[in-house]
Amino acid sequence: MSKQAQNPDGFQMGDKVRIRAGIHARVRGVIRAERNGVFVIESNDGDLVHVEADDLTNYSLAARRAWQTAPKQAGRRPLQTPRKKMVSLRVDVDVWRGLSQAAEFGLIPSREQAVNQWLREHLSALLDKQRGGIAWPVLVEEGGRDGKDADD
Repeated sequence: MSKQAQNPDGFQMGDKVRIRAGIHARVRGVIRAERNGVFVIESNDGDLVHVEADDLTNYSLAARRAWQTAPKQAGRRPLQTPRKKMVSLRVDVDVWRGLSQAAEFGLIPSREQAVNQWLREHLSALLDKQRGGIAWPVLVEEGGRDGKDADD
């Protein structure tokens, strides 16, 4: 394994680490203290080990850096075809309040799900009417026939 220099300023008390070298190599633990560039690590077994920064892999620091780089990804891979498309709709205030109340009373699962379901039902009925009652699976649960929106 190559030696990777980590920024000593990035270490914080409570960070989860793995020891890379020495007699305690591959031991995992938590940083409990730092004295003159040597860290006191409490291993998962409860033992205290003294290790220099160069011999540590800091998992918490890696997670902090990843979060700063891509906070919205939150450790998830992006989907090949998105299931949702963000849109902006203008809805009458009284309709929005009614949807909120219906969700609050448990009459609908959520405003988003109710609107999606109702739009899907009405759109399907319109398309069926246009086709003269010939069933054609244009609408699927999420997205179009090929999983993509027409305007993409």
